[in-house]
Amino acid sequence: MQGAFFQVLSFLQSFRWRILLKAFWKSEYIKYLALLTDSRMRRQVDVWGSWGEWGECSRSCGGGVSFRQRRCYSQRTEGGSSCPGPARSYRSCNIQSCPEGSRDFRAEQCAEFDGIEFEGKKYKWLPYYGAPNKCELNCIPKGENFYYRHKEAVVDGTTCEPGKRDICVEGICQTVGCDNMLDSAKKEDKCLQCGGDGSTCYGVKGNFDVANLPKGYNQIFIIPVGATSIHIKEVKPSRNFLAVKNVRGEYYLNGHWTIDSSRALHVASTVMHYDRGVGGDLAPELLHARGPTTEPLLVELISQEPNPGVQYEYYLPVQGPSAGYSWSYSSWSECSSECGGGFQSRLVFCTIDNEIYPDYMCRNKPQPDNNRTCGRQACPQTKRWKTGEWGSCSATCGGGTQTRSVYCAAFDGQSAQGAVDAAECMAFAPQPPSSQPCNTRQCTSWSTGPWSECSASCGEGVRTRAVTCRTQQGAQAQPLACLLEPRPAATEPCVRESCAHEIGWHVGDWGLCSKSCDSGIRTRQVICADGDSKFYSPEMCKAIQPQKPATLGSCNVQPCYLPQQVPSMQDTMGYDVTRQSLLTRYNPNNPATGFLSPDSDDGRMHPGTSVGHGSSGNHHNQFEDHGTNLLPVRWEPQSRSLGSRQLGFPGDLTARRGSQDCHRSPHGCCPDGHTPASGPLGRGCPFGTCQRSRYGCCPDGVSPAQGPGNTGCPQYYSDVQVSRSQPTAAAPMVTHPKAELPLAQQQPPGECRASTYGCCFDNVTPASGPQGEGCLDRPSYRK
Repeated sequence: MQGAFFQVLSFLQSFRWRILLKAFWKSEYIKYLALLTDSRMRRQVDVWGSWGEWGECSRSCGGGVSFRQRRCYSQRTEGGSSCPGPARSYRSCNIQSCPEGSRDFRAEQCAEFDGIEFEGKKYKWLPYYGAPNKCELNCIPKGENFYYRHKEAVVDGTTCEPGKRDICVEGICQTVGCDNMLDSAKKEDKCLQCGGDGSTCYGVKGNFDVANLPKGYNQIFIIPVGATSIHIKEVKPSRNFLAVKNVRGEYYLNGHWTIDSSRALHVASTVMHYDRGVGGDLAPELLHARGPTTEPLLVELISQEPNPGVQYEYYLPVQGPSAGYSWSYSSWSECSSECGGGFQSRLVFCTIDNEIYPDYMCRNKPQPDNNRTCGRQACPQTKRWKTGEWGSCSATCGGGTQTRSVYCAAFDGQSAQGAVDAAECMAFAPQPPSSQPCNTRQCTSWSTGPWSECSASCGEGVRTRAVTCRTQQGAQAQPLACLLEPRPAATEPCVRESCAHEIGWHVGDWGLCSKSCDSGIRTRQVICADGDSKFYSPEMCKAIQPQKPATLGSCNVQPCYLPQQVPSMQDTMGYDVTRQSLLTRYNPNNPATGFLSPDSDDGRMHPGTSVGHGSSGNHHNQFEDHGTNLLPVRWEPQSRSLGSRQLGFPGDLTARRGSQDCHRSPHGCCPDGHTPASGPLGRGCPFGTCQRSRYGCCPDGVSPAQGPGNTGCPQYYSDVQVSRSQPTAAAPMVTHPKAELPLAQQQPPGECRASTYGCCFDNVTPASGPQGEGCLDRPSYRK
């Protein structure tokens, strides 16, 4: 019994030691001690320790990478180790596809630098795939033409190129099998079947070798829906270009003579790679895509020289889409929002045989979605300064201050979430100013000068003064600088003493022109009178106003192939003989009353064109002192613009005509001596009454003669001695009325008006021809 007990005890003790020895042997330390005692350690051979646990996956979807590490143990005293093999082991993880509408993983990494100042500017960064190293984080600013390497390596699991499976691991592009596993040997066939043998699809290959094509865009073939493993390449380099568009005519590549650089483009729900080669036009162009395509694609050749040939290859399923109409759709558009929820859209249309048909033709088949949500990931919260509107300036000029609110706000990518401590924004950008100077321009105001003399020598006129814009220092400024203040008046009316008894020249309207073209002559009435309609000797007016207004002027100076400028004796169109004739006081300071330029609206001429004045001023013609066709006049109210009075004939011809003695009427007699006036100053008197009187008109054309030989006419007319000057083509001269006249002129006044060719210039002698033939000293007309 005792012996058995000791046998059991001995067995348990040996079993216990064996367990302890086994556990001790499993420890890394005892292994190390054992290796130290091994003969090979004496030769300093390094060894690996055990692998550690797998780390966290680099991505949550779309194919990430995780790794584990092991340690190299060495006896080397000089440092370093030489364990064979890698210290890390990698494997694929989270290979499931990301949700529809998710953002590109490389684009997310570039977006981390959005809004961060780069060389003095802030940009929105997009992925750039054209750099030689596909695993560097190269980004291009939106709208710019340069790219920048933000990181030496992208995050593990980032695809090397868009549309391909290979991913970057530790900055190196690694092969990924069609099962989305690292270092997998599985490959997909041309039909995109993983591990397939290519039996589910058939190839379509060809060579478009038509050499002579029209210049421009030429369609060469169509890639149908469902095509996979697409490969298109020029046989030789040329100056021609490949182009791609859809059946609606919208270009995806090289459209409208705009040639793109090498890039990857999303078309027909796949990624098509366009490669022009590093040699530019000297390298053959290449197009390749994995597929399958979801819409027909039209491939064109932009011909600029003979075509060396374009080879193409793609594969279609053996069991193609069911016969009849089917839905096709384009690639999704960019997401409307990068985070916080956005939308994408695509075109969905009904097709058959690569042609578009109305949607109802596909009504028996389920229609794919044409929009979807995207960018649903939460936007990162950012801090940035928020500013309000600038307030009003504290001063209108001379320098003021305006302020605004400035505070630090938190944003979630969609809107501001509220104010936070200013220090959180100071870490990203300096605080914007909350005040600024304003209205720094100098203060200005209107400055006025002294009033000038009144423009009228009598009666009402106008006076003026200078109005300028000046600074506070007195310097003159532009008028725009004073626009904020009302501008003082630069003119105002003024009144001088009454013009009633002031004697001066009065001029009437111009008469008919003697010719309708090629320089004619016309006259007007010029008299010396005062404001009470009293006539005076011309010498009295000359003493006051030495420059007598012209009574004769040229007219219708235009060539005869042009229409006349003013009414003439040959064509009286526009000339109203019954019109009111005005006698206006002549103001030497205002040319309108005495001198009229040739370009005036009524065709009157400047005094420089008038004729009939002698050089000495003592020679004057019949029209100056005894102007013909003088009209009855009356005084009009005082002029406000020139301080002068106008004489005119009233349009009212309803004067009472009766046997009543006009001298007993309230307003006296008309100039004819027997018609009573209906108002003061000859109102209501008939037109041209002196011409209808028994003895006709006096030489002034207004007063009726009381007997033959100008009996009863104003005395000064019979005393004026008019010298005869030599007649010229421009100024026909006649003798004084009291001188010896031809028998033809000794006819009763007005009788010439009934003749065939009217009166001569004396308004007495009848003319015997249309241009004054038979008249004394008639002007010679130039042809």
